[in-house]
Amino acid sequence: MAEGPNQQDAFGEELAEVLSQIVSLAGFRARIEWRKRSENEYYVNARTRRWDGLLIGRLGETLRALQLVVQSILQHRCGKTPNVIVDVGGYKQRRENFLRKKSMAIAKIVKETGREMMLDPLTDKERKLAEQTLAGIEGVRSYTIGTGYRKNVIIAPVDAP
Repeated sequence: MAEGPNQQDAFGEELAEVLSQIVSLAGFRARIEWRKRSENEYYVNARTRRWDGLLIGRLGETLRALQLVVQSILQHRCGKTPNVIVDVGGYKQRRENFLRKKSMAIAKIVKETGREMMLDPLTDKERKLAEQTLAGIEGVRSYTIGTGYRKNVIIAPVDAP
């Protein structure tokens, strides 16, 4: 079942239908909710009764794949599409809040001890969020190390070399 704030929005309805079909084909029943965040961005969230974890996957890997499939289908059906954010059970919002809090907590420890600390490997979007959070904290700086899809953010005192 798809719900949205404006049932006249054809793209939002198509988005909800695509996600609903994929989730159904995977063998799950889900409630699909969507909203238009801005002229260029839509958010869609699938809620299952007890299978959210399977659709999210380890560290959101399955959810990222689900997002790519949904975007690919929509581009094939609709041509140029707005940005689409696919979520399951509100996982992405919870993950963002966790990363902000963890970044701030580690920054506090770095300021107190004067020693560098490293966040767990993050995706590009997660790294950007952590770095934006850290940019607003005086006394610390951040930089990235590693290669590939998941890299580490190092939080260091400003006066460290």
